[in-house]
Amino acid sequence: MPIKIFAMNPKIIESIQKYDSIIIFRHILPDMDALGSQYGLAAWLRHAYPNKSVYCAGAGSPLQKKMGLSLDSICEDIYPQSLGIVLDASTASRVDDQNYTKCAYTIRIDHHVQTESFCSFEWIDPKASATCEMLALWFKAYRTELPLDSANLLYSGLVADNVRFTTKSVSANTFLAAAYLIDFGVDVIACDQINYSSSWNDYQYETIVRDKASRKDNFLYAVMEQEDYVPILHSFASAKEKVYVLSGVDDIQIWALFTRMDDGVHYSASLRSRTIDIREIAQKYHGGGHACACGIKNLTRDQVDEIVDLLANLSQSILSISIESKSMT
Repeated sequence: MPIKIFAMNPKIIESIQKYDSIIIFRHILPDMDALGSQYGLAAWLRHAYPNKSVYCAGAGSPLQKKMGLSLDSICEDIYPQSLGIVLDASTASRVDDQNYTKCAYTIRIDHHVQTESFCSFEWIDPKASATCEMLALWFKAYRTELPLDSANLLYSGLVADNVRFTTKSVSANTFLAAAYLIDFGVDVIACDQINYSSSWNDYQYETIVRDKASRKDNFLYAVMEQEDYVPILHSFASAKEKVYVLSGVDDIQIWALFTRMDDGVHYSASLRSRTIDIREIAQKYHGGGHACACGIKNLTRDQVDEIVDLLANLSQSILSISIESKSMT
């Protein structure tokens, strides 16, 4: 049964209509869902409300550069007179550009499990596979016409966050959202290439990640240092996204990529699983995310080793329960 999203629409539309200036925010180190929702919404707003000023806030990123998405310069005096829309950010500290707090009114649209509230009005749906899915269904409910660039961006974010419709959060609504976007002429092949094709440098680094991978029971992980990625990818932001390289092994239930951060001291963790809920481990180290996809920042090497042991033990305990259950049937 489709998710009931209609009650959320009036408040958002009323706020959009009220303000002449709108600033759209997303999380730091943006993935495709963050950028797709941010720039996809901006493209629609500029199309539907040509007399409004619409800005996309945040620092640049390798993915943003790859997408050819421009950065907006926002004067300090614009924030207090603007509506701020925060997309795909699970916590206040993860919003890229903390000036969102200066906006006259703020709206948050997000599909992460809610752990805190930090905007004037919030629409949170953890059942959605992506923030782009939520926006697409929102537009669909209003029978909104989308410009092609908006539809392409939203579709790219949708298939990125649900990994081509393969995550547990995929539902009938996910396909309704995809179908709605495709009707506007989305180039599904180009969107897939944006998310899943690699440059030669990417390909070389992905090989290094696989070479450095280690296995503990049904858990696979790699710990990457700056000397591994700087000569090839040149940036931490690009290197940390390569966790997908460790996926797809038949009997591996959980996989993780630990990448040395720009400070040369701490590590970032990208944790993934097929079906096992790994949020509790991420939250223990002040991280978070989805049931099967989490992130953690600013870890020491000792903490990395602790997390490796915790995830290995978790994967093994789940496997033992599964084997015991099968033996009893």
